[in-house]
Parts: sequence; C-alpha cells; structure tokens
Amino acid sequence: MTTEQATPSGGHLGYYLQYGISPVRYQMDDVEAHFDRRDSLYRSLGLPPVAFRGSRVLEVAPGSGQNSMYIASCSPASYDLVEPNPQAIQQIRTGYDKLELPHTKPNLHPVRFESFEPDGAYDVVVCENWLGSLPHEIELICKLASMVVPGGVLVLTFTPSSGLFSNIMRRLLSLRIIDPTLDFEKKTKRLIDVFAPQLATIANMTRSTRDWVQDCMLNPHYFNIVIPLDTVLKAIGGEMEVLATFPRFTPDWRWFKSLSGSARQFNDVMLDAYRENLHNFIDYRKTWRARPTTANSQLDAAFRGIHHAAVRWRSALDSGDPASTKPLVEQIGALLSDIVVGLAEIDHDTSQAIRELKSVWEHPQLDAAMVRDMKVYGSLFGRETPYISLTQPRRMYGAHSKFERSAAKS
Repeated sequence: MTTEQATPSGGHLGYYLQYGISPVRYQMDDVEAHFDRRDSLYRSLGLPPVAFRGSRVLEVAPGSGQNSMYIASCSPASYDLVEPNPQAIQQIRTGYDKLELPHTKPNLHPVRFESFEPDGAYDVVVCENWLGSLPHEIELICKLASMVVPGGVLVLTFTPSSGLFSNIMRRLLSLRIIDPTLDFEKKTKRLIDVFAPQLATIANMTRSTRDWVQDCMLNPHYFNIVIPLDTVLKAIGGEMEVLATFPRFTPDWRWFKSLSGSARQFNDVMLDAYRENLHNFIDYRKTWRARPTTANSQLDAAFRGIHHAAVRWRSALDSGDPASTKPLVEQIGALLSDIVVGLAEIDHDTSQAIRELKSVWEHPQLDAAMVRDMKVYGSLFGRETPYISLTQPRRMYGAHSKFERSAAKS
C-alpha cells in the first residue's frame, strides 16, 4: 500500500491529522492589509462591521484563525470557533496571544462540528473552504443553516467545477508525475519545484507554496471539495434566501414593489445568473459577457465530466487498482478537446492554454519538467471559491429557525 493509499478516512481532518499539519496559513505581516481584505469581503456579502458588533457569531473550521481575527476585532457579543485540528488550535491560540488590537476573545471548541451542540442559535454563522458535496457534508451544511436565528446570516463558500478545473488538472498531473512511494516531505519538495513558478504568477497570493502544495496537490480529499451553487441552494434554499455573493455576478433590475410572496425569487434569479456566468469562473484574471445557459451547459458538462473522472481516478488509487486509471487518460483528453472548442467561442488565449494542457496531458513521456514549463496554462487559475451569504425569508421569522423548532421538540 502506497502513502497515497494509506490516507485514513475522515476527509481533510483525517489527512491533516495523519501528517500533523494545518496548511491554511496566510502571510500576514501587514495586519491592516489583511483586515482590509476581510472587511471588503464581508461588506460585499452584506455584512459591514456593525453586523458583527454585539452579535452572537459562530465560525466552523477557522483553520489558522487568522481570518477570525477580523470578526473578533468588530466586537461581537460572543464568538465561538469550532476547530478539531490540534495544529490549527495551536495556531489560533498563538495568533490571538499576539493580537494587540481590541477584540472579543473567542471561545475555542476543540471538537468536530458533527458533535458540536451549542446552547442557542447565532446571528451570524461562517464556514469557509471546508465542505464539499458529499452526502454527509450536505448534512453539515443543513446543520449550519439550522443554527442561524431568523433574520440572521450564513456565510459559505461554493466551488464550481469550472472554477476548480485548472487545479483539478494540476492535481491529476501531480498524481501522474510523482512517485507514490516517496515519503510526504519528498513529494512536497518536488511539487513545490513544479508549481512555484506557476503560483508566482498569481497577483496578491497570501499563502505559501508549501502550504498550497500540501493542501491542494497532496490532499486526497481535494477532488471532493467541488460544490456548485445549485447544490448549495438545493440543500438549504427552501429555508434560506441568497443575500449576496462575491464575486458579484447577479444584476437584478426588478422593481422592489413587485418583490413579495412567491415573486421574491432571489434564489432563482441568482441561479440563472450563475448558469449564465459559469465561464467567468475559469480564469480569475478575466471577465466575459454573460452567455445563454444553453451555451454554457455544454462547457459545464465537460468541466463536470473531468471532475467525475478525477474522482474515479482517486477511487482507483484508494482501492489499489492504478491500472484502471489508464482509460481515464483518454477520456479526460477528449473532454479537454471539448473545452478547447467551447472556449474558442469565448477567448482565443484561454482556449490556447487548454490546448497546451491537452498536449502535455497526452504526452507519452509526461514528466515534471513538462508540467512546470507550461507557459500559457501555467498562469491559468480559476475563481475557485466564491462566497455566498444567505438569510432567512421574512415570512418565516414567526416560525423560528430549524434549530429552535428542533430544540422545542426535545
């Protein structure tokens, strides 16, 4: 059994615990700049500082805790952090020991969210870059939503297949070029050599190459983080309405006086705009005009097809059957051809980047140098994790939240 295959079950946490890591830290020498970024994000989601002030706030899977420091500085009445990873817990404690700004001291709960049972609901619940679309993760998203008070706000990230596409392919290439029998540190160093030049092209990168490699290119759970917006809304759209997203991609020119009862349809309007802009998640540097849903559906099918093939690839390795990945090489190559054609209608340079990737992917002597030296594709990174804020419809306030209803039954 190889090191890759030996990864224990338990998703991200199992992987982090196996290697004693928490590879989600930011380079935060400039605290003011970091807080500016967080303030810009939350205000775009409908949460200016006053939304946190005096509020009861929950954050699940805060990782290093660096992002949480901004919310803590907004003086919430209480702030609960749920984080089970010992390495992350130590980073959180160290970070707050050094934080000199006035802030609310968070209550750190070193438990899995599955077993976390608070004594009441929250005004704001935040969960970033953790949950994908596996069945048990959907259940956890529903649990998050159930902990929001009527009129409160839930903040999540979602991950379109088109947005994660470029890194799904990098992860697949990593599986092909790195000897699975190498130890974890050697894998890390070799993939740093491969991807450091590509990561250097990203403007405003705040994570170290080492952490990025360990969290994305070596994480066996990585393919499972895809969770399109439609999946999120299917899970909790009946209980909550979209407040905002970032990036913003939804124009809404309806007259506010028409937005009552069944005509509100905030989720439907958002979902239509999402489908018309799926191509805009492919490259974080570019924005194109919205396209008809029918035009984007073909591209989306190709991106989803590559994601599904990647999941099957991972499953083959986990089951000790690497030979069954060989047919997937050709299948993925065919899907890349579809993407080349689809992107040619949108942007020539982006289409050429995928053409270069396809040439490398199908090369009979594929090696690390070929991956490292991709010139056009090397700088292609998607809008991987857009943010979404949701709130409960006004008509449901009197019914109380799921959390309060279930508590009343008990």
